[in-house]
Amino acid sequence: MSARRRPGRRHRLLVLAFLLAAAVTVFFGVRMTVRALYWSDPAHSDQAVAGWMTPRYVARSWDVPPEVIAEALGVPLERPRRPLTLEDIASAQGESVEAVAARVEAAIDAYRSAE
Repeated sequence: MSARRRPGRRHRLLVLAFLLAAAVTVFFGVRMTVRALYWSDPAHSDQAVAGWMTPRYVARSWDVPPEVIAEALGVPLERPRRPLTLEDIASAQGESVEAVAARVEAAIDAYRSAE
């Protein structure tokens, strides 16, 4: 009989906890890297406001606080269960997407000129 044992047998719970922690670290590391690469691409900065965008996406693209966009749209800042697009917001408010986009662009211009 060998005096040496496999470390995984004796400390199975510790090994599983370590593997879980490593998997979570890799998941969030990959997620952060993908987002950083996406938003560092100049093609995603100052994109023309469109109906498919969410208020948070517009705020990130135009580098303005989300509060500025939420206030211009008259929507709460809290994240809904399903993200609302500008098209959804326009429909709920009985306006055209163009009118909502114009309000958002005016708010962005006002914020940037105040800086």
